[in-house]
Amino acid sequence: MMNQKEFMELLRHNLEKNNDARLKVKFYQSLKSLVLSIQNTEDFKCPSSRFLSESFGVSRDTVEKVYTQLEDEGILYRIKGKGSFVYAKSGQYRQSAQNMQYDLAPESQQLEDLFFDQNLNFFADGIPEIRNFPFKKWYETEKQVLYSVGLSIYMKDNSAGNELLREQIAQLVNLHRHTQVSPEQVLIVNSTQQAMYLCGRVLLPENSQVILEHPYYSNAYHLFKHMHMSLKCIGLDAEGLKIQDAEQLENIRAVYVTPSCQYPSGIQMSEQRKRQIIEFAEKKNAYIIEDDYDAFMLKKEKNKAVFASDHYQRTVYIGSFSKYLLPGLRLSYLILPERLVEPFKRYRNYIDGSAPSQHIQVQLAHFMKNGEYAVYLHKMQQIYLKRYQAFIHYFNQYLAFYCELKEHHPSMQIACYFKNLKLAEKLENALVKGAELKGIAITHLSQFYENNPEYGFVLGFSALNDTEIKACMLELTQMISAEIKRVNTK
Repeated sequence: MMNQKEFMELLRHNLEKNNDARLKVKFYQSLKSLVLSIQNTEDFKCPSSRFLSESFGVSRDTVEKVYTQLEDEGILYRIKGKGSFVYAKSGQYRQSAQNMQYDLAPESQQLEDLFFDQNLNFFADGIPEIRNFPFKKWYETEKQVLYSVGLSIYMKDNSAGNELLREQIAQLVNLHRHTQVSPEQVLIVNSTQQAMYLCGRVLLPENSQVILEHPYYSNAYHLFKHMHMSLKCIGLDAEGLKIQDAEQLENIRAVYVTPSCQYPSGIQMSEQRKRQIIEFAEKKNAYIIEDDYDAFMLKKEKNKAVFASDHYQRTVYIGSFSKYLLPGLRLSYLILPERLVEPFKRYRNYIDGSAPSQHIQVQLAHFMKNGEYAVYLHKMQQIYLKRYQAFIHYFNQYLAFYCELKEHHPSMQIACYFKNLKLAEKLENALVKGAELKGIAITHLSQFYENNPEYGFVLGFSALNDTEIKACMLELTQMISAEIKRVNTK
């Protein structure tokens, strides 16, 4: 049970910790935080406004205004002539809730370990560099949008997406991925995961057979698995997915590929293999789901999208801005055959209620229209190429004794394979656990295999500069050396 003396000590502590220069805001935040933390089983009477004013050198008017605001928020109640009171808390409910056991659907339990917060100061996979982002230009664009478009950007939107943004995306993909896309084929969504989910729900009945690359992109594998698809994992060669190995399979409904840079191997699919997959899909009456997750990270002029060559119009193209701009934007897009746009839009609105935030859509559209996105993309492509070169240099200097790289196309994440095959499995497990003790999450390679796994890890370095890449490489080398010694002594 809190008493008045303890209340005053805690309030003084909160005020000392709060660095806000605005006195009323500082007092409000400190008092609110304290009041919300009170767990008394009886209503608690707060000190009077006069007492607080005299104790902390704050005007009584300021204290009164703070008390009134907290009353308006329902945090405390006031009785004229008696004082301000905090409602009692029920400890019994809290205790019973903590001991409660909940039965979860098996699918939700399977998803528990798929997503984790990665370390921005280590080899984080899929995290872009944001320190070079032109925030000033971004904020200027926001002001321009608010002035020219007005408050309508905060309204709900059930359309396929902002018209200007769809136009800019079509121009971008046509230029860099050699397509002939119209804005009407573009559908704006929240994320690549949502785009894949829509593919599964709109195009694929339950138990549909879907071909994936092996090793596979784990988020796609588990998402389709979660939707009760029958997955057929087909291996890779130097040209990409060995679609010839799937010729005998029947009732295939979709082929999911990452042709620009296969994840996690880094293999770039050949033009001949793309044509073979297109013909396979036509023969099997199947769809192609093309996840073009990093096509703009490094210049790939000679590598056109599967969508660009598919004259049968069976390909669904997925693109994202999260890996190029700011991950928190949560903005991706689908490029679809025109007759599929409406059913995809309806299902997106069904699960989300509307299109993604108009505010972000319109702001990004003008950012692209003004040429700022193109300038930033070109700048980051040059930076990322240098970082890739730095990664290879420091890998050869530090990590090559323990690991090897296979033939791959330059990208911002690279699969590293342990050389010592006898220790590989134990070493990968030990390394992941050892890294966890240091608060580091390592993307281990074996998780991308359905069977016959290879062992090692996938290192993402787009968010690290040359100095940071060297430091992380050295730290990882030391961790591997320590784990090898520990595994060998068992």
